[in-house]
Amino acid sequence: GGAAAISCLTEPKFFQGSDAYLQAVRQRVELPLLRKDFTLDEYQIYEAKCIGADAVLLICSLLSAAQLGEYLAQVQELGLSALVEAHTAGEVQQALAAGAEIIGVNTRNLKDFSVNPVNRLRLRDAIPASKIFVAESGIQCAADTQVLKQAGVQAVLVGEALMRSADAAAMLKEMRDA
Repeated sequence: GGAAAISCLTEPKFFQGSDAYLQAVRQRVELPLLRKDFTLDEYQIYEAKCIGADAVLLICSLLSAAQLGEYLAQVQELGLSALVEAHTAGEVQQALAAGAEIIGVNTRNLKDFSVNPVNRLRLRDAIPASKIFVAESGIQCAADTQVLKQAGVQAVLVGEALMRSADAAAMLKEMRDA
């Protein structure tokens, strides 16, 4: 459908994901694959590499500054990439201090799953243009991607809107064209 990469849920308890899903997708596409999971242990980074992921998700609110730095070094050593997810200005600074190259601002509150789209635009200026800024969650249509592009966002992570769409490929094309 024109995606630049695919985010694949592997977290089984809360999101019904599975490593088998990522492995099945890897067999069918050459696109970069993000293992979307709660990475809490370095073992999971090795595991991601073994199951075919190209990138892992590192969530600032779940990791200490030291862990984040160690995990980013491990990711680089294994030839992977990391999407470092932040929710606050402090977490953006933590990501930058650890050396993150790809920083996602998630507008979804991980405690109650509410979405605040203003958060990503509020934090845009905290991330240097030399870093890849990814807007996460709450992106519903092409108009949303247009607003984000105008704000200097380089990438979007869209999940729910595509999953609920009757024609995900057409919706993705509209979002990309915007």
